[in-house]
Amino acid sequence: MKQVDLDKPHKLFFETLGNQTRWDIVHLLISKPYRVTDIAKKLRYEQSLVSHHLKRLETCGFVKAKTNGTERIYHLNKETIAPLLKLVDGHVNKFCKKACTKLRNK
Repeated sequence: MKQVDLDKPHKLFFETLGNQTRWDIVHLLISKPYRVTDIAKKLRYEQSLVSHHLKRLETCGFVKAKTNGTERIYHLNKETIAPLLKLVDGHVNKFCKKACTKLRNK
């Protein structure tokens, strides 16, 4: 059977979510919008690291930013990413939790 390669946009999407720092940022933004400094403080990451990952998340449409004076306030893309995360969390809770425990114990 021929292997089907992920095309670049799909690969970029999954690589974006596959990074732990970006995953942490996305999950923090589920609850409410935050400034970069607040994200860094809450997650205990360097502000420059958070800014770097927010740029990727914004480029890929995972987050959006609103400017408030000199600050940028980031929020999750509620149109597509918030519903997708809810679906993913439901899938993980239903199908993956037991399997992941089994895989870790091997």
